[in-house]
Amino acid sequence: MAAWTALRGESIKGLKARNWLKASESRTSKAMISALDFLSYLPRFLRERIVPNMPIPEVKNDPSKVQLIRLGHVYFEHPDLNKFAQFAKDFGFVEEKKDGNETIYFRGYGKDPYVYVATKSKTGKPRFLGPAFVARDQAEFDKAAKLPGASVRSMDRAPGGGQQVTITRPNGTFFHVVYGQTERKIDANTGAEPTATHDSQGPFNTPFEKRRLGQFQRYHEGPALVHKVGHFGYVCKECDEELEFYTSNFNFVHSDILWHPQFSNIDVLTFMHLDLGKEWSDHHIFFMQRAPPEVEETYIHHSSYEVADFDTQLIGHEWLAKKKWKPVWGVGRHILGSQIFDYWLDSSGFKIEHYADGDVVNEDTETRREVAGPISVWGPELPKDFGTDMTKLSFQ
Repeated sequence: MAAWTALRGESIKGLKARNWLKASESRTSKAMISALDFLSYLPRFLRERIVPNMPIPEVKNDPSKVQLIRLGHVYFEHPDLNKFAQFAKDFGFVEEKKDGNETIYFRGYGKDPYVYVATKSKTGKPRFLGPAFVARDQAEFDKAAKLPGASVRSMDRAPGGGQQVTITRPNGTFFHVVYGQTERKIDANTGAEPTATHDSQGPFNTPFEKRRLGQFQRYHEGPALVHKVGHFGYVCKECDEELEFYTSNFNFVHSDILWHPQFSNIDVLTFMHLDLGKEWSDHHIFFMQRAPPEVEETYIHHSSYEVADFDTQLIGHEWLAKKKWKPVWGVGRHILGSQIFDYWLDSSGFKIEHYADGDVVNEDTETRREVAGPISVWGPELPKDFGTDMTKLSFQ
């Protein structure tokens, strides 16, 4: 035992102290949960006087903030890179480049040179290494490089090249801003997206309007090809501090803010979009949930990727099931954002989503506030462990 702890650079005395602190934090969390459960039985006016206010303030964009235009890609570490590569193929990613045995770049069929960077974990555990957003121009990139904790590096080994600012946050998460990448050339005017499942697809025939005349809908099995990375989100232990950082320094604004069902003075979740002025952007590109007391550290809840349509999504669902991957929740339709959703676990236990038909907003769309409640219009029952960090269960 002594030799093992010495190899870890930690004395037995230090290990005991750390274990005591962890146990103490666990007892404190359980006490907080019990207190909240007790308070929830009191009349609302009384319990909301007792529990401190925890608001998520509304924000406005202004030119002093770093202006981002889209989410370009995300970074993940996987213990078994080859196993994830097989999942990625079945999920609908396309392998763009393999850099030795350590890193694989996956793309969609959009203009970003890649949307997902998978790296072999050196610790044997899965890890999310942050999102990479695209700066509007060189001036905005330079502003990001001056933020606290920022470092700049070249991405000359990555497809498309460019430069990247990486900001290390106090809670151990990362945020990246990129600029100067060479975008993929795509033709968005053909009227048909690339597909691995559609032989022939025309307009949708409705009861009162038949626009598909003499044309047949024909499909075959296969993966749901990914267009782009759409959004990601954290269950965040340092929610107020992190929201302050992101909304003070970047053009993130709230689309919807939700409060706790028993405590209307506690805001628990925000869906944020990029303020692009009059230009339309996705309803949410980044969400942040206030972590419950029992959560010990911030973690990514899921990352999400756009596919073309409902048929693509359902055929892709059947393809993943046929390949024996583990479903989480779906297919269904969300309320906030309106996306048709389908959640799966990847090979490392990260939740990953296909979505289609999401809402778009702009500067004229007002922030809405409402109570947290059901999150789907239709679909299977929400799993009880939907909020759980499944990587912790897979890799203890």
